[in-house]
Amino acid sequence: MSAGPDSQIAAEFPSTALPASFWSGLAAQLSGELVLPGDPGYVFAKQLQNYEFDAIEPAAVAYCETARDVQACLRFARGHDVRVHIRSGGHSFNGCSTGTGLVIDVSRINHVIAGPTVQLGAGSQSVDVLDALHRQGAQVVTGTFPTVSAGGFLSGGGIGWQTRKFGIGSDRIVSARVVLADGRLVHCSATEEPDLFWAVRGGGGGNFGVVVEFEVRPIEAPLLVGYETTWPISAAAEVMAAWQAWCMDGSEDLGSSLVVLPAFGPDNPPMVKVWGVHLGSRDQLDAALDELAERVGVAPLSRTSSDPAPYGKVMHSQLCGGNGLAECHRTGSNPVAVGHRHPYTRQSYRLIDRALDVQETAEVIQAWDPSLNRERYVLCIAIGGAANRVCRTETAYAHREAQFLIGYQIALRGDDRPAEDVAFMNAWADRADALLTPLSCGAYVNFPSSNPDADWLSECYGENLSRLRRVKRKYDPTGMFQHAQGI
Repeated sequence: MSAGPDSQIAAEFPSTALPASFWSGLAAQLSGELVLPGDPGYVFAKQLQNYEFDAIEPAAVAYCETARDVQACLRFARGHDVRVHIRSGGHSFNGCSTGTGLVIDVSRINHVIAGPTVQLGAGSQSVDVLDALHRQGAQVVTGTFPTVSAGGFLSGGGIGWQTRKFGIGSDRIVSARVVLADGRLVHCSATEEPDLFWAVRGGGGGNFGVVVEFEVRPIEAPLLVGYETTWPISAAAEVMAAWQAWCMDGSEDLGSSLVVLPAFGPDNPPMVKVWGVHLGSRDQLDAALDELAERVGVAPLSRTSSDPAPYGKVMHSQLCGGNGLAECHRTGSNPVAVGHRHPYTRQSYRLIDRALDVQETAEVIQAWDPSLNRERYVLCIAIGGAANRVCRTETAYAHREAQFLIGYQIALRGDDRPAEDVAFMNAWADRADALLTPLSCGAYVNFPSSNPDADWLSECYGENLSRLRRVKRKYDPTGMFQHAQGI
């Protein structure tokens, strides 16, 4: 078995393991749990959503249950010159929420409290938030993946199937509670710490402090109709071009993604899938899907839709394989959880501000390479709509002209990662990046490319980057919060 990639990761993150006795003082201060190498829960505690980063061995993982726990961790880290890594859901594509220092994990700060506004603990996961709020007759903007947490999702902006109707998640933030590098717990809003409030709405996680709670404005809680329709891979370019125009011309009640899927065996050939939710009746959705099929000009292979249901139930059906709430979590997080982790991947993502024409979509499909016998995807998410009715500089999220997120991912499953396969994956993703960059209007911090270029921060934040750097100097002058994609 080749250990090339793991060896490279280990070299990039040299061990800073310290004796257990070193950490006893911190453990005594926590209402949560401190997990050290060799402890029974350490193997799970160090994991991110992506298998790739299992090779990284944090010196300790602190499961914080309160803001005071976070404060204790930061005081300890400052006093002992230990680097910190901030983690909420662990979905960082490039492993920015782990390292060989102290992982400050806020997944247990996961409260969901409904009222005129909604208080979300930074560790609250989308599937749990939707379930809790449904029982209270409320709803908030979440992403499409069940176990993404509020901390990273909202800090980076927050896009998904609700974006066109209700805007990005961070536009609905009313205030936030943040533990700063000096250990202070501050409340930021339009009138309190306004620079910090501006920055935490789209400026990216792990940059300015540790957010422990967001207060957000709820949205309507309509019943949604989930849908899925597929076409043969031979029609991929036509489907993508038609789908983009359909989204831009259609109702903002329509949330939609498109994915180009590889073959999964002889009975599952490659295909194009369009799926999402509709905030209306099934009859309205059927009319919209009829229009899409007419635009494509090729009959779909299949088409299904669900009964109207709350978004949480649709998420269970569309994204959790029909599993219940407890099962719809990452394997190991509870006794019945069956949620998968991501394999070794390389990816390239960009935002675009228009519908591509058929020639351009043909080039996108050609870069995916229909002849290639590997697991790889093209993924597109429709945004625009309400998200674009906000000024570029009103919050740190600048992409107010973007209509779509589009990207490529290639995966390698199993523990065997031959160097030649890894090199091929990197080259494939780099070629995809070279294709997307000229079409792009920017990059989205929550969907980074594996090998971001030197201008990546400018692509993420545009003209807001200079102000973000000023906010960084103000609230984290010593650079306590650092990671590979950080400001």
